[in-house]
Parts: sequence; C-alpha cells; structure tokens
Amino acid sequence: MRGSPLAQAILVVAALLLLLIPLHRLTQREQRPPELSVVSAAPKQVHLAVRTTAVPCRFQITFLGKTLWAEDAGMPELAKDFNIDFPKEGIDLVVDATWETKALAAMEITLSLPDGTTIHKTLWGQGTADDVLTFKEE
Repeated sequence: MRGSPLAQAILVVAALLLLLIPLHRLTQREQRPPELSVVSAAPKQVHLAVRTTAVPCRFQITFLGKTLWAEDAGMPELAKDFNIDFPKEGIDLVVDATWETKALAAMEITLSLPDGTTIHKTLWGQGTADDVLTFKEE
C-alpha cells in the first residue's frame, strides 16, 4: 500500500466509524412499551351454594368489586347460578357474613362448575366474618 501511514490510519478509522452506524442500528433494541395480553376466559355457568350453621344470617358475596349475591338468609341452605369469567388461575370472592348469634358460626360456600368440579370453602366467625376466598380448579 502506498501513501503516508497517517493517511492510511485515518482512512481505516473513518471506514470503521461508518460501519458503526449500521452495526448500532442492528444491535439496538426498539423502545416499545411491553404488550399486555389479556386472555379473557369464556363466562361459565357456575352454581354457588351457601350453607350456614346459624340462622338468620346476612351475607354478601362480591366478585371483581361488584356485589354478586346479597341475601338475608332465613334458611340454612341457599343456592344460585351465575355466569362468571372463570380463568384457570381461579377467582376470588369476597364474602362478608353477619349472624345474630355471638356464638361461633360457620358458612360453607360451594362452587360447582359445568364440568362437575366442586370446590368447597368455609368461613368461621363469632357474630361476623369476612374474608377473600379463592376458588381454583386443581
């Protein structure tokens, strides 16, 4: 190669700098916000049964911040059907119960799915009880 070594070094550095532009574009990650994919489960017809050891009993069952079922129960057993989005992760129901008796009382909530799966949860309290119950297919 002919010419000054300084000129050759400048040409090599310039060529390398020009190669940095496409190399930077190829290796740079795009700054996109992460995509949130929400897969909604199809609503399922679920059967809720409530059984209490003490009557009268006043209870409220809340699902996703909305009252699903509120009742002043004069009978120890009640049941209702609901259409609920039931994903594989399960659902959380907020249950608030009040009994007139101050003795220890219990409320059993049974959730039955169309495929025959039955899930039981129990809530205990003296006069009142409230909790978040998670119903999940296993």
